[in-house]
Amino acid sequence: MREVRTEAGEVRIGTEECFQHLLEGLSDPDPKIRRLAVCGLAAAGDPRGVPPLIERLADEDEEIRTRAVMALAKLGDRRAIPPLVAAATGDDPSLRRAAILALGELDAGLDVLARALREGDPSERVRAAIALGETRDVNAIDPLTRALQDDDPTVRARAREALEKIRESRVF
Repeated sequence: MREVRTEAGEVRIGTEECFQHLLEGLSDPDPKIRRLAVCGLAAAGDPRGVPPLIERLADEDEEIRTRAVMALAKLGDRRAIPPLVAAATGDDPSLRRAAILALGELDAGLDVLARALREGDPSERVRAAIALGETRDVNAIDPLTRALQDDDPTVRARAREALEKIRESRVF
């Protein structure tokens, strides 16, 4: 096992002690420490990290909020879906865009993703098309087919790619 150096000394990665240090780091006043803690919890893969990562969705630092979304997607825990759905429909544009992609990775929030594909700004529509493709859900075919008529050429291209991904999947 590798070791990392903390203020308390060296800690073995993957141990309970390391996990506890990561949890403590989430509430550190220094945003750099909080960012590292979020990334460490994602890398640790411990489902106990899900609730404190969900709390970071409200962090004052934008980068920490978006990293928390990515960490939750990486952990793949279904408990993250309701707060990610809320983030995908909320007022914070960077959090909304990150949450749209995370929902695709979690194969969740099809209705939210379809709405983002219809109503979001071009960046959100692109992300929604990508996310719908990641779900490989046949129920995404209709909104993706409609997106082939989108005004934005990037949205149309991502919708085509997503439809191809669904077509090639074993589900279809």
